[in-house]
Amino acid sequence: MDIQIEVQNIKKELVEIIIKNLRGNKIPLARAKKLSQDFINLLPISDQQDLLAKLKNLSKSYPETTGIYLEELNKATDQKTDQALSKMRDHIESGNIDLAISAAKDLNNNRT
Repeated sequence: MDIQIEVQNIKKELVEIIIKNLRGNKIPLARAKKLSQDFINLLPISDQQDLLAKLKNLSKSYPETTGIYLEELNKATDQKTDQALSKMRDHIESGNIDLAISAAKDLNNNRT
């Protein structure tokens, strides 16, 4: 996942959320401006973990951004799962069952 492309996509989602909430009179203009500025202040984003941490903190102040955080969290979780499954498959194909089991345990431990 290219983090800079992901940040650009999040910017677009954030603009859509702000517009939707302004049109629905769910947030005042001043809060929308503050949300925009607070997001800009989070930049630059260095990696996926940094992105998740910053989005989590933003969603605490702006509940309307919680969906963006949860979507990114799901993407990160899916990516880790895919990587672990790929490792497990490679280990099994090469006959390293113990390493495959270890990779499965690591994946399970990271979820708890």
